[in-house]
Amino acid sequence: MPRRSPAIVSPAALFALACACTVTRSAPPAREPQPAAAQAPATAPEPVAYALSPVFEQDALVALQVEIRLRGDADGLTRLKLPEQWGDARELWKLIRDLEVEGATAVAEDGPTVRTIAAPAGAPLQIRYRLVSGFDHDPTSEDGQPFKPIIRPTWFDVFGESLFAYPEGREDDPARFEWRGAPAGFGFASDLEHLAGARPGVVGDVVESVVIGGRDLSVRTDPGGQVRVAILGSYDFGHDAFFDLSLAVIAAEREFWGDKDGAFLITLAPQQKIAGSLTYGGTGRSDAFTLSVSQDLPFPPLRHLLAHEYFHTWNARQLGGQAEGLAEGAGKWFAEGFTEFYTWRLLLRAGLYSLEDFVAAWNTGLVEYWTSPVRDEPNARIVADYWNDHTVSRLPYRRGPLLAAIWEQRLRQATGGARDLDDVMKAMRAKVQASPVKLAPDAASVFPPVYRELGGPDLADDLERFVVQGVAIRLPADVFGPCLRVVDSLRHEFERGWDVDATAAADRVITGLRKGSPAWRAGLRDGMKVVERIAGEPGDSTVPYVLRVRDGKRERQISFKPEGERQFPMQQLELAPGLTPERRAACARELSGA
Repeated sequence: MPRRSPAIVSPAALFALACACTVTRSAPPAREPQPAAAQAPATAPEPVAYALSPVFEQDALVALQVEIRLRGDADGLTRLKLPEQWGDARELWKLIRDLEVEGATAVAEDGPTVRTIAAPAGAPLQIRYRLVSGFDHDPTSEDGQPFKPIIRPTWFDVFGESLFAYPEGREDDPARFEWRGAPAGFGFASDLEHLAGARPGVVGDVVESVVIGGRDLSVRTDPGGQVRVAILGSYDFGHDAFFDLSLAVIAAEREFWGDKDGAFLITLAPQQKIAGSLTYGGTGRSDAFTLSVSQDLPFPPLRHLLAHEYFHTWNARQLGGQAEGLAEGAGKWFAEGFTEFYTWRLLLRAGLYSLEDFVAAWNTGLVEYWTSPVRDEPNARIVADYWNDHTVSRLPYRRGPLLAAIWEQRLRQATGGARDLDDVMKAMRAKVQASPVKLAPDAASVFPPVYRELGGPDLADDLERFVVQGVAIRLPADVFGPCLRVVDSLRHEFERGWDVDATAAADRVITGLRKGSPAWRAGLRDGMKVVERIAGEPGDSTVPYVLRVRDGKRERQISFKPEGERQFPMQQLELAPGLTPERRAACARELSGA
């Protein structure tokens, strides 16, 4: 499906802050050649008209009504594709109710996701159906990033991929959209509202969209009328702070790419608080991104989330796109990994990260990389299990920044400091824009030749070793120059001591505790219930893990160092000591590429 933008998100892990993101948008794949009789007419086709309405019962929202008006295909058979899969949501057609087609002579099922509509050539068709919620509760931080449609009594938040059917083979036909029938005080926002004037929409834009609405929806617009921020619910951070941060991130990344304006929408929907569990994630659209976060999420992680998601406006879509289907995972080291690299770099450049924030972000990524149980898996494993295994899906996020840092150092050395990675990214964009044909299967394949054209060395051997084979990537000690040094060490593996899955299934009652583990030695026992994680970071064995637990009728606090017996190599970054204020400012410029 052209213009699809699946996101990668972390499910909420027990006692873990799940840093979830990502997101890519694919360029439309090449269309199959059609027989002469099926070629598009010289005149522009009549737009496919979509309309969306809320459905209420006793003042409670229960569904969304979709209406599609279009002309039937010239061969008399129009294939209507129903929602099927989005992210980790499956069998989405099961949420469709009361599908009707007016103007057809016959409607036949072709499997669960396709309706073949017979009608005279070019006959007007009107399709109606209702979509019900994929959740029977308000999503919580333990639900992870919700890809199924959320339709609750007072609000909704739905991806276009799970909402809109479309006529197969006509994704590039012009399209219109209308929101109608909502009562007064029931707000609405969608990137589909951008499809007017200088940016007319097509059917693929409708499918790759987000719609959000509710009685307490707050929509704010920047002074230039270009950027809108739509927020549902209340959070521990204020709406004003989120709005200001959104504008700052967008301004910084548009400045990097030299883009001055353009309509863009950010949506934020809540996940209910669950003690001991936080999650946040987002999904990028071509002119929007949508976030879903725990209501008690601290504010600082939103900097990374917003910057990462917004960078997907360009990477991978404007840099060569991304392959569809199983091949999608092959280029994630670039689409997600290079996006991580630029998230940290541009936040530092914009002053939204301090040097310490920049180092901490890199070090968190390095810990995740070196402790990953799948660190040395080949890229074929990512292709096979990107959507099936969370640890596998995180691997390209961690490989990509390491490769970006190493390759930038080599490019600077090869060109005497005249070129850096910024030049390659911008040259990729220019080359893709100037090309009348698709340059490669995806942006990951566009990068190496452009890097070589700008003076960098051949990357074939690196790609074979570090991407295809999955050999561990070690940063050179001087890869970041004199401001940072890369320090090698050995670290104990992180060990909670209990069976995490069994404990989660038992509603956080400790299960499968290993006798002799640090947690056991500190007094933790099977049968105690974890009330709250007070301190400690999952995956980090260097800081104490502090839990408040219920032991019978009383509560107690247990602290332990979560060190396992096995040791493994680790790399971390350290700021050069004794930096003066002037030198700190210079280091920020050097590390951010400013």
